[in-house]
Amino acid sequence: MTPSIGSRVEHQGQTLMVGYQGRLYTAHTFIDAGGRTRRTQKLTKYRIVTCGCGSAFIAHDGRMKTCAVCRAQVKSERYARHATEAPLPATIACAQCGQRIIAQRRTRIYCSRACQQTAYRQRRKESQIPRRPRSS
Repeated sequence: MTPSIGSRVEHQGQTLMVGYQGRLYTAHTFIDAGGRTRRTQKLTKYRIVTCGCGSAFIAHDGRMKTCAVCRAQVKSERYARHATEAPLPATIACAQCGQRIIAQRRTRIYCSRACQQTAYRQRRKESQIPRRPRSS
């Protein structure tokens, strides 16, 4: 149901003309130096594109390939898949103090930054790595 070349389409309060390959133009009128009214066409950023489902829609960007209905369907499927795949947060113990923590990610092993810093200092002391001198 792509409109034919030269037909007019209403979009966002504007009347646009359909051109070659679905490009949309706005009609501009101006008065030239001789006092005559001239009509020109200015290319807009909009295009009429056909979606994979067969419906035609006006694309505001060259990257738009699907209509709003198909985009909403893909988005709902994506969020449904994420909701079912998300595991429950694991309850583990802190590697430094042993306190129970609920991990938001798999790599969390300390309950706080204080425990992380204490563990770092112990590791450094055990390996006898000298501290770097501070620059003045």
